[in-house]
Amino acid sequence: MKSYKRLTLLILIILAAAVTYYIESGKPEVSPQTRAQVEAELAKDTTFPARPVWWDKGHILGVGVLPNGQNRNNDAERVCQLLTRYDIKPAEVQVFDVLQIQNDDEWVQIGGAICSR
Repeated sequence: MKSYKRLTLLILIILAAAVTYYIESGKPEVSPQTRAQVEAELAKDTTFPARPVWWDKGHILGVGVLPNGQNRNNDAERVCQLLTRYDIKPAEVQVFDVLQIQNDDEWVQIGGAICSR
């Protein structure tokens, strides 16, 4: 009975991994030109003093902000609106404390948003 449960669990894990890989592999890569355009737009906004970092084919964007003691989900939502204008979807924005990165090399996330529009 235990081995049946283990085998079932193993099969479910393998299926979940396969489905995740299939979904992720279907995402088109965001072009370097589009990434540069988004970065140029963000550079105009003093809220984001550091160059953004792109992950996962350009569908996850990490931006740095100066901490103010508050959650920065609203800033992430603003970046989502920008990504939507450039037709980058699905997307996710992660907001990090830029001082924490500079001083301690620690990536402390202080906000985020899933861009679903």
